[in-house]
Amino acid sequence: MHRTPIRASVLLLCLCAAAHGSTSIVGSWQLKSDQVDIVAEFLPDGSFRQLTVTSAGRQSISGRYQLAGQVLSMLPQGAPHPQLILCRFADPDTVLATYPSGETLQWRRVKAPAAPGPTPRPSGVAPGGATAAAPAPAQTAGRRPILLVQRTWEPNERAFSFLLPREWNFKGGIFNVNPLTQNGPGNSIAPKCDLTVQKDERGTVMIRLAPSWNYADLTYSPTGFGLFKPGQSYQGMTVRALPPPKQFLSELFRSVRSRASAVTTLAEDPMREVVDAVRQANQAVNQALQQAGLKPNAYDGMAMLVEYTEDGQRYREVLRTIITDARASALMWSNEHTVHFRAPAAEFEIWKPALDVIVNSVEINPEWFARVTRAMDQRGKMALDTQRYINKVSNEIVENRRRVNAEIRYEGYLFLSGQDEYVNPFTQKVELDTSAYRHRWMNNHGEILYTDEKVYNPSEHEKRPNYEWKLSPSRPR
Repeated sequence: MHRTPIRASVLLLCLCAAAHGSTSIVGSWQLKSDQVDIVAEFLPDGSFRQLTVTSAGRQSISGRYQLAGQVLSMLPQGAPHPQLILCRFADPDTVLATYPSGETLQWRRVKAPAAPGPTPRPSGVAPGGATAAAPAPAQTAGRRPILLVQRTWEPNERAFSFLLPREWNFKGGIFNVNPLTQNGPGNSIAPKCDLTVQKDERGTVMIRLAPSWNYADLTYSPTGFGLFKPGQSYQGMTVRALPPPKQFLSELFRSVRSRASAVTTLAEDPMREVVDAVRQANQAVNQALQQAGLKPNAYDGMAMLVEYTEDGQRYREVLRTIITDARASALMWSNEHTVHFRAPAAEFEIWKPALDVIVNSVEINPEWFARVTRAMDQRGKMALDTQRYINKVSNEIVENRRRVNAEIRYEGYLFLSGQDEYVNPFTQKVELDTSAYRHRWMNNHGEILYTDEKVYNPSEHEKRPNYEWKLSPSRPR
């Protein structure tokens, strides 16, 4: 077995919840070969200790860990940053740990986990600066239900399609801003999208593709600066100083979760790979700006995982956005690719794969795209190009990692939340999809069914005329 070189700083174990095994990583895990013997013990209080034995001697380290979804974060004492890795259980006692290099190691449980006791709550900072107690990582409550999804059109303009779970509902879609009612064209350059997909009317489990808005910031205007106050309108854009992405997400959270209490920020991620992808997708725009003697646009991003209580229910919610700074060229900035999704904290790991399926399944309608771009200027065209690009960026990051073993930072709850390559049994094309479920079925009408049940056969349960179901296997390696 080819192994990633073991760094002295930390053993990057990948231990994640499995539907058929224990959801706790508390206990001891081992990797043993002719060259090295490593044992890492995870304690109920969120600490770990590790012993590495090689021909050069013994080395011990200790630190803190946190498991969230399929990402384990381990911070050794004295290390400046935690190290992260993607993971999944092969069985209750075997972990397949995929490293940032793209290689996968197998770890075996060597001792049954200790009985979990009270877990201390580390401190955290809530959006807006409020300090609260951070709860222990939520545990999976029960088994993931079977998930049947059907490709569905955006209702207003058929601008794109997405996979909608059966018996879920959605609202919103594409809309356009009338410049005559907004005192200017600043938000009429391109159509906007505000689409919410939810399991029930309360949005107990939900995901929202939030609209992108242009805001005026006249910092670089010698005449406008000081004349327009925050909240006023300039060319159809609300005047608002450019905020850091974290501040933008914190304000967004407060606006959509006004009844939230006991808010805690559990994790933050600057999404450097995604920001770089957006920058590359807009390279032509920046080159045109530079040729015109203008400063190119700048990009910044952030993803946040928060936990809070609303109407007596404890939730976990992920929010992410990319901020485009066009103040030097157009006296404005905008939020783009803004998404937020939530589920009850105790069920977050159950529903996270379903939410990933929805957000990663968006496909732009090329006919709609062509109609829109004919009526838009170059900036608007590139904005939609970027939207189409960002929907594929996670696939490209994963593919790049697989081919060249690029150094990818695995941040939780976003694009890289456990994926695999599957063969479509009807088209024979290779498709990238979530690896959270053990079995993936497809039928000749484009529906996909995910299940952990080994004996479940949709042909016996989804009996409909002219529907043929086939397993979609992983791509042979």
